Amino acid sequence: MAVGFGMASSHAPSLFAETYGGWQRVWERFSGGNVGPPELAAEGPETIASFVTRTAAAFATLREQLTAYAPDALIVLAGDQNEWFDAAHLPNLMIYAGEDDIVGFHNFGSDDVEPRLLPWEHPERFGVRLRVDHELAEHLLAGLVREGFDVAISRKLPSREDPRRAAPHALVRPLPLVLPTIELPIVPLMMKTVERSPAILNGERCLELGRAIVSVCSTSRKRIALYGSGGLSHDPSGPRAGWVDEPLDRWVLEQFANGTPERLGALYSFRSGWTESGTGEIRTWLPVAAAMDAISPGTQATVVDYFAARKSTVGCGWAFWPDKTEARVA
Repeated sequence: MAVGFGMASSHAPSLFAETYGGWQRVWERFSGGNVGPPELAAEGPETIASFVTRTAAAFATLREQLTAYAPDALIVLAGDQNEWFDAAHLPNLMIYAGEDDIVGFHNFGSDDVEPRLLPWEHPERFGVRLRVDHELAEHLLAGLVREGFDVAISRKLPSREDPRRAAPHALVRPLPLVLPTIELPIVPLMMKTVERSPAILNGERCLELGRAIVSVCSTSRKRIALYGSGGLSHDPSGPRAGWVDEPLDRWVLEQFANGTPERLGALYSFRSGWTESGTGEIRTWLPVAAAMDAISPGTQATVVDYFAARKSTVGCGWAFWPDKTEARVA
């Protein structure tokens, strides 16, 4: 069956708060002390309420689409920010193929109360456990190496004294909202996304990764979906905190919607303060777009929603690429 469906979304912490107070607390935590752009003043209770409604609807749409596709497994492309990895080891690509489930914490509603609830102190409420498709993980690992990608492998979850350094938030925050059932197994394909150095995948290499995933999975009997978790433009706690590069976000989404992902190959081929920040998480979207284009050239994504939420410090987007199983078989 192989790959036939793709989707991607932002996973900013404020997207999992349902009150103005929750969004305000997230802003205070990630503003980096910045005053923020002029547009920030317009994001009062009414605007935040609309963001909350739109966020719930967007995640629900992705879940409905993924449920309709009925995958056997979901390959998740996601970044890591001092959770599994630290400065001692930052691989460009890593696949977890261990026997243990992935255990971490979501933050749904944790900022909606004062004082804020720390998820790791309330595992009964915020705990998340994700199953892993070990067979597909091993298949993907071996195949990507054959395709010319140097992929690190992990078969054991890291042991951390700090409970906050559990599973990457790019996995445990959004997946409970998009999985048809929490029992659907995943394959985490971790990508270096925000490390500020030239030793990181550029846009063209991210597109090549997506094409390679399709090639490797073409020999699998499983029905596979892809999910890119992260982005869009943002710089939490950095000098651009609160500033959203809306023109960049909309141009990127336009290429997905037009079925022209090849135009995104120039991303990250040059040094920029914007693209070296959290905006680097757009890397997780590029392989999904390239994979769907490889299955059926010119495949157009449906952009579910986008809004430049300065108070969340993120350009927030959701998109999916329709089921292309029949196109692939043909």
